[in-house]
Amino acid sequence: MTDAATPVSSRVAITTLRDAAIVILVSTVVALLVNVVRSEGIPLVQKEAYDILVPCPEPVGDPEQLEVGDPRIKDDKSLVLDVRLRDEFEQWHLNGARNQPFDWLGPPVDEEVKTVAKQVAASRAQRVIVYGDGDNPDSGQEWAKLLSGARIKNVFYIKGGAPSLNQKLPKPAGLSPTEPEPNEKSNTAPLDPALSGSSPEPIPTHGSKKGGTYP
Repeated sequence: MTDAATPVSSRVAITTLRDAAIVILVSTVVALLVNVVRSEGIPLVQKEAYDILVPCPEPVGDPEQLEVGDPRIKDDKSLVLDVRLRDEFEQWHLNGARNQPFDWLGPPVDEEVKTVAKQVAASRAQRVIVYGDGDNPDSGQEWAKLLSGARIKNVFYIKGGAPSLNQKLPKPAGLSPTEPEPNEKSNTAPLDPALSGSSPEPIPTHGSKKGGTYP
């Protein structure tokens, strides 16, 4: 009598819910059994937190490599960046180069890239030439990649970095010997304002390169 009194739509809804519950129950049991027999089953309770934040790599470009004797290095239309640490820069650097230390562990370089772009515009340089420590990886090449990836055009890096430009500098392991550059002298003279903009002071960075520590 109860079934006869129950509306058809209600009976259909009840049947649907019952069948859905049965399907869910059977599926859960089958899934648990399969997970148990698997050699690498998925744990029901995750003991370690999942990594949900993945650092995004910096966009990089493909700068051109320059040999030590390339005349563009000493051309007045070249903006030359020495990306070694400040004390290395003061020990020796190319005439007219400006110091912009490349920090392997530092924050994003967006602001420094913008500064370089402004320096290029102010000096009307036709190209940006970067040299670093000549190590593997080479800080000069890596910084040139970042600049090129930031859509700064005509970015180059000097093969072998500073040690290839000055044979008296310590050479990283594995750096092939090169012929000394003629008439190249060590100097710590003030930077050329035409290349360094309104101020020859280096752009401050934090930390240190390659596995260094932060103050």
